[in-house]
Amino acid sequence: MVTRRDFIKGMCGAAALASTVSFYPSLAFANVRTDKRLVVVLLRGGMDGMAALAPYGDKNYQSLRGDLSLNKDVLLRVDPFFGLHPSLEPLANLYKKGEMICVPASALPYRERSHFDAQNMLELGSSKPHGLKSGWLNRLVDTINGDDNMALAFGQGMPTIMRGHASVNSWAPSVLPDVGDDYLSLIQKVYANDKLFSQNFARAMDIQDMAMDAVSGNERKMTRKSRSPQAFVTMAGAAGQWLAKQEGPRIATLELGGWDTHVGQGTEGGRLANNLSLFARGIGEMKQGMGQSAWSKTVVIALTEFGRTARPNGNRGTDHGTASTAFLFGGALRGGRMVHKWPGLGDADLYEGRDLRPTIDVNAIVKGVLHEHYGISQRTLSRDIYPNSQNSGLIKGLVRA
Repeated sequence: MVTRRDFIKGMCGAAALASTVSFYPSLAFANVRTDKRLVVVLLRGGMDGMAALAPYGDKNYQSLRGDLSLNKDVLLRVDPFFGLHPSLEPLANLYKKGEMICVPASALPYRERSHFDAQNMLELGSSKPHGLKSGWLNRLVDTINGDDNMALAFGQGMPTIMRGHASVNSWAPSVLPDVGDDYLSLIQKVYANDKLFSQNFARAMDIQDMAMDAVSGNERKMTRKSRSPQAFVTMAGAAGQWLAKQEGPRIATLELGGWDTHVGQGTEGGRLANNLSLFARGIGEMKQGMGQSAWSKTVVIALTEFGRTARPNGNRGTDHGTASTAFLFGGALRGGRMVHKWPGLGDADLYEGRDLRPTIDVNAIVKGVLHEHYGISQRTLSRDIYPNSQNSGLIKGLVRA
């Protein structure tokens, strides 16, 4: 159970500022200048976009994918050409309600296959690895809200996408052993005259009070294992409840790893299917936690660093590729549709003869959302949020006016 005591103990002693919460000045979430929510879900490891969203209408799909192809009878055929993996059933319902957009054959401008470099570019919004000093989401916070705290990263540590000049916070449940109330009271007294510690202590308690409201019952026990894949579902639900609060954050990040499926990827079942199920359940829990009022003002962007090879490898898996599928969710979307320029799966259509060819820039997707959701001008997007990205343009019509 994630208790108030669990949270406090993480900041005690010499490791006070190395706990699972990152502390920054002022927790004035209620002072934000927008009521619109944005969540970025980072799917780390390179998700197989053609497994998550199968192009069953392409005449070359079955022969190209071989043992990893999905029979159209098991697919969730939300579109005459594309079908969602059966593990994504909760998302199919969102699609039908107009609260989901799929963007197949999308990728970063990056054309190599390093997880580290691709994730770095995805989070920095840069044209090359390590090309900027702050994450694009931090720059968004700075653009919208100045010094006010409006963003919260859920998970262990602060992701690169959130790092930068603007003050943001992070939260993850403590996994340290319990300590007694007397010890905690003593620590409080010892540091009572330490301005920095006492302020951070008070802010930490504010965050934990919100966390205890958002995570309850058996979910607290599950969330203590905060590095387990299952924790994504619980933390996504908690994120939804935090974002729904009047005094809560407006921007959040979540992460789900396990997409590097070189071996034993599976089809209807198996490793990838299990991860897709966690992803779908997490999005469903997030929506439920938010409630309709907050959800109607929300856009969720789910991105991965790159896709997988179009053909299976010799280990019934897929290797690092290029294009994948980006997903958008939320009540603020003009959803229930595919946004794509399908490149085809013929031998001549593949990128370098092995990968799904990218036809849509992931950065253009994000810029389109930010332009329409927050009213940020194209000039500001290309100068401040995604510097030197004038050539990528942006995709319009993703968000309701």
